[in-house]
Amino acid sequence: MVLAPGLTIEAVNDAYLQLLKQPRERIVGRNLSEVVADNRDGPGAITILNLRASLLRVLESRKPDKMAVQGHGIGVEGGAGLGFEGRYWQPVNSPLFDGNGAVSAIIHRLDDVTALIGAQDREAQTRKDFFAQASEIMERQVVADWFQQAPTFMAVLTGPEHRVVNVNPAYLKLIGHRDILGKTIAAGLPDAAEQGYVSLLDEVYRSGQPYAANGAKYAMQARPGSPVSERYVDFVFQPVLNEARQVRGICIQGVDVTDRVMADKRRDALIHLTDAWRDLRTPEDVTHTASVILGETLGVSRVGYGTIDHDTQTLTVQRDWNAPGVESLAGTLALREYASVIDDLKLGRIVAIDDVERDERTAGAATALKAHSSAAIVNVPILEQGRLVALIFVNNAAARAWLTEDIALIRELAERTRTASERVRNALSMQHSEAKFRTIADAMPQMVWSTLPDGAHDYFNLRWYEFTGVAEGSTDGEGWNGIFHPDDQQLAWERWNHSLATGEEYEIQYRLRHKSGAYRWVLGRALPLYDDTGKLIRWMGTCTDIHEQKLLEEQLRRASQSKDEFLAMLAHELRNPLAPILTAAQLLKLPKLDEARVRFASDVIGRQVLHMTELVDDLLDVARVTSGLVKLERERFDIDAVIDGAVEQAGPVIEARHHEFQIQQPGAPIVVLGDKTRLVQAIANLLNNAAKYTPKHGKIALRLAVERGMVDISVSDNGNGITPELLPYVFDLFTQGERTPERAHGGLGLGLTLVKRIAALHGGDVKVQSAGIGAGSTFTISIPLAGVADA
Repeated sequence: MVLAPGLTIEAVNDAYLQLLKQPRERIVGRNLSEVVADNRDGPGAITILNLRASLLRVLESRKPDKMAVQGHGIGVEGGAGLGFEGRYWQPVNSPLFDGNGAVSAIIHRLDDVTALIGAQDREAQTRKDFFAQASEIMERQVVADWFQQAPTFMAVLTGPEHRVVNVNPAYLKLIGHRDILGKTIAAGLPDAAEQGYVSLLDEVYRSGQPYAANGAKYAMQARPGSPVSERYVDFVFQPVLNEARQVRGICIQGVDVTDRVMADKRRDALIHLTDAWRDLRTPEDVTHTASVILGETLGVSRVGYGTIDHDTQTLTVQRDWNAPGVESLAGTLALREYASVIDDLKLGRIVAIDDVERDERTAGAATALKAHSSAAIVNVPILEQGRLVALIFVNNAAARAWLTEDIALIRELAERTRTASERVRNALSMQHSEAKFRTIADAMPQMVWSTLPDGAHDYFNLRWYEFTGVAEGSTDGEGWNGIFHPDDQQLAWERWNHSLATGEEYEIQYRLRHKSGAYRWVLGRALPLYDDTGKLIRWMGTCTDIHEQKLLEEQLRRASQSKDEFLAMLAHELRNPLAPILTAAQLLKLPKLDEARVRFASDVIGRQVLHMTELVDDLLDVARVTSGLVKLERERFDIDAVIDGAVEQAGPVIEARHHEFQIQQPGAPIVVLGDKTRLVQAIANLLNNAAKYTPKHGKIALRLAVERGMVDISVSDNGNGITPELLPYVFDLFTQGERTPERAHGGLGLGLTLVKRIAALHGGDVKVQSAGIGAGSTFTISIPLAGVADA
């Protein structure tokens, strides 16, 4: 076909017309795309796009372009009419040039290469068949090499008796390199038959179904009488079928997973051990639990823990774990009678013996050891400060090849057991010490507490809760500060923070709220505790109830102050009479002294000496009463007699100060048993004080009342009153209210003390009430009525 540069068909030969099945006049003059249709579905299909691309390459490059072989069928006449014949064509497009060298046309040629392609296909098939045969031969060799070199163990058995026809080196290693080729499994591996593996093979051969297992245990002896080595395998028994789908043999394939299984077992054992120890409370439970887990993990006969007597070289076992049918070794054993391994143990060496008959250290005692189910042993020594003190022993009734992993597990559990036992022992010791401490602390009269290094309270003894009445635990941390007196909290915090910052001892007195609601004085002290490295680990403190002591100190302080004031007042009271006495004495020395002046001087001296005598008598009287030297002259009398005597004594003072005086008393007689003189003295003192401490023209009342077998004698006034500060101490010795110009000669302040002591000697008491300065006061003496038994 000749194409113009625009791809218009200019000419076409008969061969191409036969291919196109169209007349020449319908082709020439038309564009190529209108004549050549796409054939996208055939092999190597010609497409107008591929053809156009090739023609454009020719126009651009001005060189011929050879396209790939294309498939395009043609119609042929046959006996059944028009048929279709597949053909292969080689398209070639070549440029034609004009006189100027420009491309004037393109020759598009199709060469029929069907025959050539057929020959090539036959050659390719031959080559394929050759390579297939070669590949099969190579695959057989590869399979043979793979069978021998495979890391998994493999064996091929034939027939129902399971005769071994082929094994690889991995399988031989598993069975201890025993000669098994040509033998049945039952004859060549009797230990496998004993463990049930032959029965499994029988079932696979019978059913035609494969059998697989993971982590199956296989106890193997390399030779009869040698130690048993336990292996774990993943395997499959795969039936081999003939063309009739009948079982003709079994292929064994598997892998030795002993390392993985033992690693899992060791891991599980350690996890189980850790979990089991959480609830144990004694070292004995710790060692026994470890023995149980170790024995079950290794599948041995016995595991136990025993202590060593270094001097007698004996092993004492309290408790051990034993497999079913194995006796316990509980008791004391002489180690030298069974082996000489104690020498290695003393050096801290682990002793692992696969067969006691074959080890020189145990051969002489092999019979005795086997009698105790100890044909194979592992002993792990426990040393303290280089001295053998205990051991963990593992025994097996049959000879056994101890694996490195076995020894590692035993050593690991021994170390963990020792650590856990020591921890439990320390915990028990600490619990015992803590219980002892708590017992001692609870028995102490002081409140005991402790804090963490940062000062957070974490312990209070029983006395603290009994004293404060707070709920247990409510004062932990910083909760304690809330029960301090508000006025003491800041100072307590300052002192405590200073001690925490410096490590200095803590000591302070503060008021602590008692369970009654009242605040009581306590002495707080705390000392820092340090460990061996000098690190502060705790504060231990106490609180001691010093309330009574504090009150006593306050009383003593007030008493001392009152005493000082009394001595000053006594000196003043005694000095006052001395001045007129001295003046009178000087007057008597004058030479020409008349009788009137002598009498005047004598009267002055007499009056002042009498006053001094009264002061001294008051002192002596109080001294006798307070020291218990006074004996009451007891008699039965009507209390009216006492009232009359007291009013008679105090009447002049009351009248001199122009006070209004009232007496209220029941009409019925009130009989008491006591010392009339002393009672008159006490009530007169109260009336005199009322008169002295009440401004002129005041009011004084004396009232009598009977209640609950007591007679109350009250003296009330509307005078100066008593300050709240002085009120609790008015009956104390030497206590006296503030002097005023109206009562310059107020006495020594001994009267109320004397009143209280006289009331007490009569089995009664005296009380005072006052609303404060200027509100007056009321003193009430209460003494028992005379009973029938007093008659």
